[in-house]
Amino acid sequence: MEPTLVVIGISLRSAKLAVRERFLLDSGERLAALTALVRADAIDEVIVLSNCNRTEFIVWTQNAAEAANSVLRFLTRSNNLKLVEWSNFYRLVGDTAIAHMLRVTCGADASVFGEPEATNSVLAAWQQAQRANTTGRFLDALMAKAFSVASRLRHDLGLAANMTTVAEAALHVCLESLGELPLRRVLVLGAGQMALATVRELQKTDVGEITVVNRSWEHAQLLAKQCRIKAAHAENFWEQVLRSDVVISAASQRVLINREGLAVLLPERRNHKLVVIDLAVPRTVDPEIRTLEGVAAFDLDDLTEAMDRQSARRELLQSAERVIAAEAVGFRGQLLSESIMPTISAMREMLETMCRQELDQLREQLGPFTEDQELALESLSAHITQRIAATLSRQLKEMPGRSELTSAIQQLFQLEVHIPKSDAGARD
Repeated sequence: MEPTLVVIGISLRSAKLAVRERFLLDSGERLAALTALVRADAIDEVIVLSNCNRTEFIVWTQNAAEAANSVLRFLTRSNNLKLVEWSNFYRLVGDTAIAHMLRVTCGADASVFGEPEATNSVLAAWQQAQRANTTGRFLDALMAKAFSVASRLRHDLGLAANMTTVAEAALHVCLESLGELPLRRVLVLGAGQMALATVRELQKTDVGEITVVNRSWEHAQLLAKQCRIKAAHAENFWEQVLRSDVVISAASQRVLINREGLAVLLPERRNHKLVVIDLAVPRTVDPEIRTLEGVAAFDLDDLTEAMDRQSARRELLQSAERVIAAEAVGFRGQLLSESIMPTISAMREMLETMCRQELDQLREQLGPFTEDQELALESLSAHITQRIAATLSRQLKEMPGRSELTSAIQQLFQLEVHIPKSDAGARD
């Protein structure tokens, strides 16, 4: 088997949010995964990516099947993965895996096409792997390529000017559910970056009133002051839900809205429709509230479906896929060709040394030679070295099983081959 890229993962395209949130890894858990997997069977380099849309293990390996088994064993130990859940995970190999990583990095496979957070999440995962020393020349080269393609797409397709965020998607769903938003009251849960982005989007419309509630009163006040909106104490949470038309959760804690609590309030609302949008992963809104009459509930999967229906997304995706396909073609071969160059260089150096030694012996036996004879001998020596090295290079690049052939040449000629780590990409 020859070296290849393998991506083992679960994403919004392969599994529902209820399954994905089981395998969401925080920064500490990703570091533990990197540390364990880089020592696992058949894994040479590894990056672990985990966000609200996906958890993926990006692996450079000599044995794709064994590498996938190593990831399976890790997930079984760390996340109590059941075999029935393994069917939700995809296993992409070679050119398919490379195209997938280009797609993920540019945000073409995100819940909202081209969202900056998708690219930022991949960058953070790469940088963490670099700090943990679990990447090398192959994954570093892949990531450099992926960010180059993402940059090109933003330039060529104008994604920066037409960017849609999760917050914008939430606003879109509100408009679809309620029509115009004047005089509507919106309650935002949380006071982090997602909450801030949501408030900013709401303020672009003629929404009636925005109130923020957060577990920390101080943080709620800071957001309220920054955006010139109202803040309410967490103790008054259900009272705020009662008087709101829209509740958007951008919190990062336990379930805040449950079916039982909301059912108590609904009679007091007198059939006044309530829209609840959960932007959090893991979810902070009980999905069972969908069964309550008068409640329209949405999570990230629902937002993804809404965005997928937009014609603008489909047009951008088609254009992006053409670029990704063109950029992915031949890249794996380029990586493999680069992997054999140290062997070719070492072989060339050994041949040059052998030729010099033979020429020295020839001079001792038959010399001294004239200047023209010396030039002819040096030229012949260089020509022989070049012909052998060129033939070796061509055979290693073109023949199947190049990994085994490269290893055999290294052992046969006792070559000391040092593959330097790539310097591609920024490091923290």
